[in-house]
Amino acid sequence: MTRAIIITNPAAARSDEAHLLAARQRLVEGGLSVEIARTRGPGDGERLARAALADGVELLIAHGGDGTAMDVAAALIGTELPLGLLPAGTGNLLAGNLRISRSWRAAAEVILARTPRPLDIGRLTTSEGVRHFAVACGAGFDAELMRDTASHHKRAFGMGAYVATAVGLATSITRAHLRLEVDGTALEAKAAVILIANCGELIPGLLQIRPDIRPDDGVFDVAILDAASFPGAARVLWQMLLRNPAGGSGITFLRATTVRVSAEPPLPVQADGEAGGSTPMAVELLPRALHVLAPRGAQG
Repeated sequence: MTRAIIITNPAAARSDEAHLLAARQRLVEGGLSVEIARTRGPGDGERLARAALADGVELLIAHGGDGTAMDVAAALIGTELPLGLLPAGTGNLLAGNLRISRSWRAAAEVILARTPRPLDIGRLTTSEGVRHFAVACGAGFDAELMRDTASHHKRAFGMGAYVATAVGLATSITRAHLRLEVDGTALEAKAAVILIANCGELIPGLLQIRPDIRPDDGVFDVAILDAASFPGAARVLWQMLLRNPAGGSGITFLRATTVRVSAEPPLPVQADGEAGGSTPMAVELLPRALHVLAPRGAQG
């Protein structure tokens, strides 16, 4: 019998103990031996995951948002062991890109089907240390939005909490001078946001960076978004909502496996929606470094 552990973040915005226990029961009925471990603070997800692996656990399951998922994933990077996802956060960006349902029932069935999908992973380094991401990291307005949205608002209002914060920040968008090193080539640009994307959708089902991005293609898609005002930002956002693959005024696309960014003034940084310090930052792609249990045929 396969030993599995669910590592759950009770503080996640959509965490529900009854749903967690129901998902565990379904997994047990499906033939898994399942323990539950609860995080208490930052770093606990990775610590619990490494302890479980050392104890012989064969399947790690993250119950929470993207922060919990990547904490647990950090212990699996470079191994063949799979990660299962039980989405319970605000955005659930990785689960959404892989078309894993927010329903505990559907997510449990995906885990039981045991279909691993290899994904590229990004490694982000800032003054705050190293963290990994599966969907995207970025610097600028998006990171400021993540940093300034209160946890209790996310629990109460979900994605609507980000909208409210964005309205409050709209009159003070920072347009920075960026110095970039993209696969060793030096570039300069003006931007309000730089996104380094591994998956195609910032908001699954709604806000797409490009339609041809795949999380297993061995390359990042870099989007440099320039906007000096809220109307300018709204125009850039509208192009993304229209799913304009060629970009347009205010958007520059690049592709790379390594990216270094410094900015003046310095910009806040985020990785999969989690605050990650400020620029300068360095990002490296780790090809097919993580295996995630996903629905058969999911495109990402």
